[in-house]
Amino acid sequence: MALPLIFLPAMPCDGRMYANQVEGLKDIVSPSVRVLAHATFADSADSLLASTDGDFILAGTAYGGCLAMEVLARAPDRVRGLWLMNCQPGAHPDPGAVRVTSHRIRSGEHERVVAEFAENAIPAHDVVSRAAFVQMARDTGADVFARQSDATLTRSDHWATLASSTIPTLLVWGTADRFVPVDIGRRIAALMPHARFESFEECGHFPTLERPSRCTKIAREWLIESVVG
Repeated sequence: MALPLIFLPAMPCDGRMYANQVEGLKDIVSPSVRVLAHATFADSADSLLASTDGDFILAGTAYGGCLAMEVLARAPDRVRGLWLMNCQPGAHPDPGAVRVTSHRIRSGEHERVVAEFAENAIPAHDVVSRAAFVQMARDTGADVFARQSDATLTRSDHWATLASSTIPTLLVWGTADRFVPVDIGRRIAALMPHARFESFEECGHFPTLERPSRCTKIAREWLIESVVG
């Protein structure tokens, strides 16, 4: 049986973020997408672990990458491979801004917050990816977005988690991301000398959405060379 590959989307996204990868990798792994929005990262990680049998590979973008690190910290013996994209291993640097964002989402400004998020996440020239993100955010809804925003306040510092990990790791970063600079990805790569690091020029916060074919190709190579044989 193929090893499960669990994709964890960025907030407030869904499985469409990984559609190309699910289709392009399903012959070598068993892919699935989990949208988690519990009150804390710990609760979401525990939910994933309780509902998943055996070992698995984790892939996460932004919010999903932070959640993947929480799962790794709790069950390092079950994670066979880790694929992180544009995520911050540290605790959230600005809790006040998070509270303001959550309040705006719940107070009728959902569409405006989504538009601002798209502007900061994806370069202006990529109108297709921006439109895809906005549609996902609308479909996911204000409630999930607000709950995921709240949960980022519970994010733990996982620099030490990554530094002590020796599992196969793939790091993919968009260099035009305004939320999590590419220097964060390079810093993680320096901590994990066994990791493969790839950066995409003029790509923003969502590599699998903005550069789907390239992400799938790189992930396929990495999985075959380092994880599934």
